[in-house]
Formats: sequence, C-alpha cells, structure tokens
Amino acid sequence: MALRFLVVSSVTLCCALTLAAQAAAEPVDTGGAADSVISDLKAQGYNVVINWLNGYDTVPLAVCTVQDVDSPDATPPKPGAFTTVYVDVSCPNHPDE
Repeated sequence: MALRFLVVSSVTLCCALTLAAQAAAEPVDTGGAADSVISDLKAQGYNVVINWLNGYDTVPLAVCTVQDVDSPDATPPKPGAFTTVYVDVSCPNHPDE
C-alpha cells in the first residue's frame, strides 16, 4: 500500500511540474497593448525584438497590439542569461484607426 501511494504521488508531482513548466514557457498573452506586453517581458528578463507587421512604427506602442510572441527557446530566462523573444506588433495605419 505504501508503494502504491509513493508511485501515485510521484506521478502526480511529475504531471504538476510538467504543466507548470509549460505554463511558464508561454511568456505572454497576445492581443494586448504592445507597450504593456513588452514591458512585462522586459521585467521578466527577456531581450525583446519588435517585428513591425503593419502600420507606422512612429506611433506610440500603447495604440499598437501584439499579434504573436515567439520565444525560440520556449523557456523562461535564467538569471544572467540573454534570452531573446520576438514580438509581432500591429499598429494603426492612420491616427483615427
């Protein structure tokens, strides 16, 4: 009985850690304002590169939206590591959009 409990506990712990790692591997939620998403990524320790999809790159990032975030490594950055994520940003073409 103790062995069965140990096996079930080990499997449960393994599944929980795997799910937590997958959740941590997704750095952000897309569709948000680009300025806040980029600030959050930088605060987490990522180096952020912006891919301008459409619109003008001269408008404030607050009026732009994030379409996608690509992290080639797909893991959170380790302290002192240089981990780059690529943020696809879409901005309005005109001030009234």
